[in-house]
Amino acid sequence: MDYNTPQQDVKSDLNTSAKNVVNGTEQDFRGLHESNNQEIRPETPLTHFHSFFYDLVTWKYPRASGLIFISLLSTILAFRFVNVMRYVFKAAYLLLGSVAALEYAGKHLGYKGVVSQMRPRRYYTIPRENIESIFEEIHDFLNFVVVEFQRVVFVENLFTTVARHSQLKAFVASFFGYFLIKYLPFWSLAFLGTILGFTGPYVYINNQEQIDAQINHYSDIANMKLNEARGVTEQYAGEYATRARQTASQLSEKVQSYTNRRISGEQLRHKLNPHDFPNAPTQEPVSPPQYQEHRAPILA
Repeated sequence: MDYNTPQQDVKSDLNTSAKNVVNGTEQDFRGLHESNNQEIRPETPLTHFHSFFYDLVTWKYPRASGLIFISLLSTILAFRFVNVMRYVFKAAYLLLGSVAALEYAGKHLGYKGVVSQMRPRRYYTIPRENIESIFEEIHDFLNFVVVEFQRVVFVENLFTTVARHSQLKAFVASFFGYFLIKYLPFWSLAFLGTILGFTGPYVYINNQEQIDAQINHYSDIANMKLNEARGVTEQYAGEYATRARQTASQLSEKVQSYTNRRISGEQLRHKLNPHDFPNAPTQEPVSPPQYQEHRAPILA
């Protein structure tokens, strides 16, 4: 008869839990990698990245999404607060220096070499199939970026739900990014964007009805205000158009009256005949004769 101690039972339970976690994580990553969504129109060239990122940010596979989320945040913080390249070069010179020192010491001690004895008969190479699969993944990812960019630019999803409202999300992200980049460094924007990218869709999916109701409510208010503003604008535009027509009519009448008077003057001038008037004198005028006044003599 086997008797298990409490320590053994706890150890067995921990091993079982660890195996379950590992198996569940492997299944989540496998499901995330094999994501395939056919809800978008069939004429659009799709790749599995469309469903991959959707399942990733909506936490369809929680373990895989959680690990990727923590890994991204850790990588951003590591590159911000740790000089990663310095440690990379440090690891490189320690590795190369160690193997060189071991090989040198082994040959001087009479051995063929410590490191050279560990050398494989055939060096490891990367199979062609792996390279082709990597380039295929890169090709699919680039197509995903190009297709999503075109769908946003050409406003494919303007009147769809906010969960797939790429136009609205891209506009909000670029708008706030334009102002925040003036005050925040790039790493903090990347950190904040990662948090929002992984939490925003999850919050929306779990509260979709309430959020859609609020969005529809505010959309109705905005449409009502827009209609009111359009009505007021049309009213003022009609008034100004009427005034403009009246002013144009008055100006047209004044111009027509002035034109008629000018035409009448021209016609009158052409009707006058120069022979109807006397000829102008051509000689100097002759002064009239002067007469001397004869006075009677005065008698003494």
